[in-house]
Amino acid sequence: MQQKITDSAFELGTQLGRRQAFTMVAGRCSAAEAQCLQNIREKKQFLALGMNWGTFCKEQAGISRSQADKLIRQLEEFGPGFFTLAAVTGITAAEYRGVSSAVTEQGLLHAGEAIAIVPENASRLTAAIEQMRQQADPPESADPLPSPVERSFVRFEKMLKGAFAELDRLQSTTLNMGDRLRLQSELGSGIDKLRRYAADLHI
Repeated sequence: MQQKITDSAFELGTQLGRRQAFTMVAGRCSAAEAQCLQNIREKKQFLALGMNWGTFCKEQAGISRSQADKLIRQLEEFGPGFFTLAAVTGITAAEYRGVSSAVTEQGLLHAGEAIAIVPENASRLTAAIEQMRQQADPPESADPLPSPVERSFVRFEKMLKGAFAELDRLQSTTLNMGDRLRLQSELGSGIDKLRRYAADLHI
């Protein structure tokens, strides 16, 4: 048992040394760094230090447990290519999903060319990713055609507004007694119909 613990501690020290060696600038994690964390978690090597995974991440790896788990998930989902491209361009995991099929060992495939994933090509890579993202986004769909019910509402609204406009014009006109009686009759009939419709609709 003692030998097993000693071996685990030695291997853990080796992994930590590799992690420190592979750490990239600006706090970005490399694929090798993520693989080291993955090995340590899977083999439970942190137990050799008398720590749980969360404590190990905080005190030895210098990151939170959730961040370490996130890096491992990204490695398992995307592979090493994600970390290489992210270190150069700052691409997010969500953005990477849209271009992952174009990432190869030769570089990012775009417009018939493999753009090497190196810092010198950062601007070209970023532009290519943006163009690929725009091409992948579906175009905005045209406004859907109105339904028959909607078309009926539009016609009814126009007719109602037209009727009120005519009433306004009639009000400004001098009407004789016959015209007044006729208008009163038409309004009364229309009001009765509107009341019946309103009652049917429980308004």
